[in-house]
Amino acid sequence: MCVFEKTCGLGLALEHNGDLYTCDHFVEPAYLLGNILETPLVELVLSDKQRNFGLAKQGSLPAVCLDCKVLFACQGECPKNRFMKTAGGEPGLNYLCDGWRHFFEHSYEHMNTIGSLLRSGHSAAEIMKKSNSWR
Repeated sequence: MCVFEKTCGLGLALEHNGDLYTCDHFVEPAYLLGNILETPLVELVLSDKQRNFGLAKQGSLPAVCLDCKVLFACQGECPKNRFMKTAGGEPGLNYLCDGWRHFFEHSYEHMNTIGSLLRSGHSAAEIMKKSNSWR
């Protein structure tokens, strides 16, 4: 899912008239890359505007996110959801932050176990045998 990617820019939106936007969550004038009837698609996708849009995902995170132990998993989630302020008043906090942090902290051990199973050539389903011992 693009919301958990380190950068944005993989979910472009193409309108019926040929207008191409940086993301399907940002179909508004400021995020218009151009029109594919006037400019080749590849040129728009590889444009500085699109690249900068993607990089802004990490560059706009509040300090509390940069220090979070589950940032590796959520990556700040989708910028469209970053309309809250941190406890210190810094803008840009994702309104789903508390829920995602709880989920990733809770599932961390299980995800590591699944990773170990897969790396050792086992099926991820084998975690069910192990998970019975965790209850």
